[in-house]
Amino acid sequence: MDIFAHGLWSYAAFHRKKYVWMAVLFGLLPDFLSFGIIFVMNLFNGNFHRGPPSVNGLPEWLFAAYNMTHSLVMFGAVFALVYLFTKKWFWPLTAWAMHIIIDIPTHSFRYFPTPFLWPVSSYRFDGISWGTPWFMAVNYSALMAVFILIAHNKAKNAKVNIL
Repeated sequence: MDIFAHGLWSYAAFHRKKYVWMAVLFGLLPDFLSFGIIFVMNLFNGNFHRGPPSVNGLPEWLFAAYNMTHSLVMFGAVFALVYLFTKKWFWPLTAWAMHIIIDIPTHSFRYFPTPFLWPVSSYRFDGISWGTPWFMAVNYSALMAVFILIAHNKAKNAKVNIL
């Protein structure tokens, strides 16, 4: 799924929590730590262009970063380590897992299928590309409906609190 949709879905899922913006950050981080770095590098180097970059022109570290940041195994290890050190469940981090779960069916074999079992297995699921026009329309329509519902509920709660 595209990075903007990840941010919006993270906000929608955590909008009632005091740590909503931290959850949104963790929902965006997997893409920022891989493709975001390339985007910024290309922007500064003057190599910016629309559309996905060619797989052949990408550095090896990007594939390693993508594998690590899009793995439920790695998420589980980090989540457990944070718990071991803090003795608390750090719930905003679960937006990272949500990012991966959303990516599994919305990435195809044609371009960066989600390595959700890395490094335990190389299995990947051949999903629908999030860039498919009908899927983008459905996804953003669903987001619009969810955000209308969130706004309606906030307005309704505000009205109740005034009375």
